[in-house]
Amino acid sequence: MKKFIFLSLCMVLIALSTFAQTKGVSSFTSEANSTKIDTVVNATTKYQVLKAANSGDILTVQVTATKISGTTTGGIIRLYGSNDKVAWVRVKEGAALAAADSLILTNVSTPQTIVFTEKPGRYLWYRVAVLGAATSSTKFSSVAVNSR
Repeated sequence: MKKFIFLSLCMVLIALSTFAQTKGVSSFTSEANSTKIDTVVNATTKYQVLKAANSGDILTVQVTATKISGTTTGGIIRLYGSNDKVAWVRVKEGAALAAADSLILTNVSTPQTIVFTEKPGRYLWYRVAVLGAATSSTKFSSVAVNSR
């Protein structure tokens, strides 16, 4: 009987430790064509959106941009949040936040990445905005991870 109780307790502890490390991964999709990888050309802006899951303690959004051609210097990546997909608020805006709220692209051929960390539940929708530079072509993708 003691062995049964001990084994049951061990199984419960293993199950709880596995649950505590659960992560949910979601890809943003383009507002223009619903693809997971998008391309911004010249000084235009492209958007990717994601409906957020309210589970987890931390929402991490990673955006990776890679130069295809031209001069990417001055392009900008930003994250926005909204509850109605109409009024968008820039995430991490404000002097009290020490974390970066945007990435200014440089003219390199290697991928450039920014990671935004957010508390789930603040917004129902998230949108990544990538503003291109004057004569450039840049591909980008965005992924969100909910962690417990």
